[in-house]
Amino acid sequence: MDFRDTSAEAAFRDEVRTWLSENLVGEFAALGGRGGPADERGWDTRIEWERTLGRDRWVGMSWPEEYGGRNLNFSQQVIFNEEYAKANAPARISFFGEGLFAPTLIAYGTHEQKSRFLPKIQSVDELWCQGYSEPDAGSDLSNVATRAVRDGDEWVINGQKVWTTLAHRAQWCFVVARTEAGSTGHKGLSYLLVPMDQPGVEIRPLRQMTGSSEFNEVYFSDARTSADLVLGEVGDGWAVAMATLGFERGTAFMSQQLAFQRELREIIEVAQGNGRSKEATTRQDLADSYIGVQIMKYNGMRM
Repeated sequence: MDFRDTSAEAAFRDEVRTWLSENLVGEFAALGGRGGPADERGWDTRIEWERTLGRDRWVGMSWPEEYGGRNLNFSQQVIFNEEYAKANAPARISFFGEGLFAPTLIAYGTHEQKSRFLPKIQSVDELWCQGYSEPDAGSDLSNVATRAVRDGDEWVINGQKVWTTLAHRAQWCFVVARTEAGSTGHKGLSYLLVPMDQPGVEIRPLRQMTGSSEFNEVYFSDARTSADLVLGEVGDGWAVAMATLGFERGTAFMSQQLAFQRELREIIEVAQGNGRSKEATTRQDLADSYIGVQIMKYNGMRM
């Protein structure tokens, strides 16, 4: 397969480079690729950078145009991400909203749900977190014990989630909960969209040795969400949750290899600067690392 840019892709790459050179300036450029969920430094600046991306529809670039996207194909998304990494742009904050929830919403949501949530993700007015893992449901997600019971026009939710990244910053959480009494395993689960700013939601940060709190415990005590904020069918939450994990695998794989590409370039610059690049063993190690990153890239493109 020929991975060289077509003429159209080369033109698009130039467009991305031009936009980044014109917009990744001043306090945005000073961030120097900083980011990650646990990095609280420069948070307000990173949020403003996300809004800059959103205004020009680089947030949600693959979405249909009717929902504010650019309807870009996969190759164009790869090109954007490659140039973004090369420019040493800030790490993205809206990973859970844009990268995981939005494609799931586009696949399973109603028109009303898409119209309600996608614009707020693109404008970065609403951040999302993922309510999957529980104390007894980590690698075995089907063991979810959090329950949701229908009460008129609302769902009432009780249970605990753990390792919830950015829960302390998010306005919304997509929650896998058991909605069918007596059900076990992957049956009887639903995928609920739950507002975080309410009395029934308690967030307890899990302080790491670095002093930051990337992860949180989230307790739902009679928390409520509207009855129409179920994504997909009631009881079909397992299929929706697995779709989200599929999007996560592809997104994470691509973002990780781009970070590795940037780090490898920095290592090569150091080796060239101190003369180690003249050593045969160092050159071989760098070549092996380059091959590994390229394999990771092409595996990501297959997902």
